[in-house]
Amino acid sequence: MYGLIIDHIATYIKEKYGESAWAEVKFVSGITDDTFQMDGIFSEGLPHKLIWACRDVTNVAIDELMTNIGHSFYKFLGKYEFNKVLRVLGRTFPQFLNGLDNLHEYLRFTFPKLKPPSFYCEHESRTGLTLHYRSKRRGFLHYVQGQIRNIAMELFQTEVVIELLDVEHDLNLEHVIMRLHFNNLDFTRIDSVYRSMHDSALEKLKITSDIFFDIFPFIIVFNRGMRIRNIGIGLLRIMSGVVGKKINQAFLLMRPFIRFRWEEIMLYSNNIFELISTEPIQEDEDSLLVYKASDIEQSTEERHRMGDSERQKFLTLKGQMFYMEEWESICFVGIPVMSHLPQMYKSGLFINDFATHDSSRDLVLASTQQAAELKLLLHQEAQKSRNMRENMNRLKKERRRTDKLLYQMLPKSVANQLRNGDSAVGCCEKFESVTILFTDIVEFTKMCSSLTPLEVIEFLQVMYTNFDAIIDQHGVYKVETIGDAYMVVSGAPQRTTHDAEYALDCAIQFVAETGKETDVKSKIKTINIRAGVHSGAVVAGVVGLTMPRYCLFGETVFIANQMEQNSVPMKVLVSEATYAKIEKSDPGLFQFDRHEPIDIRDKTTVDTYFVKSRIGEPRAPSPRAVESRIDDSVLAGDADDDDHLYAPIPGRSSPTTEAEDELKNNKTLCFTPVSEVEIELYSRLSNRTPRQQPPPMSTPTPRKG
Repeated sequence: MYGLIIDHIATYIKEKYGESAWAEVKFVSGITDDTFQMDGIFSEGLPHKLIWACRDVTNVAIDELMTNIGHSFYKFLGKYEFNKVLRVLGRTFPQFLNGLDNLHEYLRFTFPKLKPPSFYCEHESRTGLTLHYRSKRRGFLHYVQGQIRNIAMELFQTEVVIELLDVEHDLNLEHVIMRLHFNNLDFTRIDSVYRSMHDSALEKLKITSDIFFDIFPFIIVFNRGMRIRNIGIGLLRIMSGVVGKKINQAFLLMRPFIRFRWEEIMLYSNNIFELISTEPIQEDEDSLLVYKASDIEQSTEERHRMGDSERQKFLTLKGQMFYMEEWESICFVGIPVMSHLPQMYKSGLFINDFATHDSSRDLVLASTQQAAELKLLLHQEAQKSRNMRENMNRLKKERRRTDKLLYQMLPKSVANQLRNGDSAVGCCEKFESVTILFTDIVEFTKMCSSLTPLEVIEFLQVMYTNFDAIIDQHGVYKVETIGDAYMVVSGAPQRTTHDAEYALDCAIQFVAETGKETDVKSKIKTINIRAGVHSGAVVAGVVGLTMPRYCLFGETVFIANQMEQNSVPMKVLVSEATYAKIEKSDPGLFQFDRHEPIDIRDKTTVDTYFVKSRIGEPRAPSPRAVESRIDDSVLAGDADDDDHLYAPIPGRSSPTTEAEDELKNNKTLCFTPVSEVEIELYSRLSNRTPRQQPPPMSTPTPRKG
């Protein structure tokens, strides 16, 4: 299957349903290519994979999809300027259909391994005609019907109604008979003109057979028994022995792909016929011919396995079949196919053997000069094609690098929204229920005074790497890390009803894993963290241009931070909101110890609880709840595909006016920045300068707790 058809299907999906739908189709079908070269060869099943995947993504029936895609084929051909050929293929719609097989023969120059369908018209009348469609590929009937309707309207301004009469399957061949109903005005007009000419002038324009055979020096006349009665003077000079033989014994039928019989020749008389002699007409260099053309099995596949060098030893004729009623015979009016002058000389033919009116004389003479130029052009085009493939591979690598960086800064779903053209405000959402987890290291300032700056960085790197691995297991997203503060959210940007459970599982594992893998134990006896968790509503959005970040805003962020500030070493302190959410949705999953209420602000107190233990194994998060910063395939760096770059954007509600207003009018946000995390986020949103950072770690500023 050539890339032309696959590129057409891909182009239709992109134009009709958008790039995001095409990304989903690629993901569902499991393909990695984003572009398809016109003359590239691909799997025969690839078009069907794309169509089935498109059906799953768009919920459109396959037959309707194929018809619509076929309907867009003529417009698509303008991309390669093939539509110009279609415009001159026939004066009328029936002539156009009869010329399709000849068009496919012409396309073999561009697509040498083409396996085209075949079209044959019969029973033409004032109201339409019967079309026979034969193809080695199944499943393209509706695709062809869409092409027929569209081309009839685009080129002939004719509306066609297609009636399916019969469908037959013979081994690998699909044979479909359709009745095309349309207003065939030209049929009556042309038929009447032809009859008037035939009755008057044509009867007086008779010629003798001698003149006829002189005009066509390579003609072959054979009767109903397939026996050759006469040949032209050109053939007589090199193949005099074929007269009296059966034509299907003296020649092999290369095209069209039919059996070499009288009945089938009559059906396909509108097609170009290509014959090749069964006996060689030029000797091998060693005067030893290994085989004859007739030794090759006469199946469609076997005939074309004969290489160009072998075929040049035999005579190839290309022409048309005419039925002569007066002779009760068929005349094959053909010309020899010669690629260059040396081949003509070895075949025993000369320029003078061709008819004076035959353009083949000029073509053979010009071919010698043009062959070298053509080879040079082909070599240059091949080099351009190789360079393009190399550039595409380099582009894919650079795209992976940019996406690696992008997914480090933003959640994948949000990054894809920005990639698809959404504004930063358009990515803003209000989440009614999320759970936020804050952790920090107990006596981190004192710890820094015992370590060198490099040891502090290495210690944090080990700890945060472990934390990053943990959050991926529980379907939560790391919002920010500043110094020893680590902020995590569950339920955003991917919504889930188990956000409190995931956050608590993550916090418990943070506490359990703290201090296990570190190289600073020799200088620091104990490494403890404290954690705080709160559930509530937040506004989430992308803030910043030079270094965009996914940030959370609202009262929930402030209260979660207060939970962490009031927690104790190696404990997880949760608010009443988180406790109530767990007890309502999943009672009995965790054991809690009641803690004293804490003051928030404005004389507001919040009841709090310590998480004592978890009952049972943690719940595995659903795929939709998982939001990883970077795909494993991107981190690997050696992935050969870009599927991860075009993952489907998960469904989400549209940004609410309330959420947009809260993000724009940030002065009304109901939280007070009390930690370095919130100060950084708040200052970015309001375009204020952050407060002065602490001095270098070698001279740390004392910090409470």
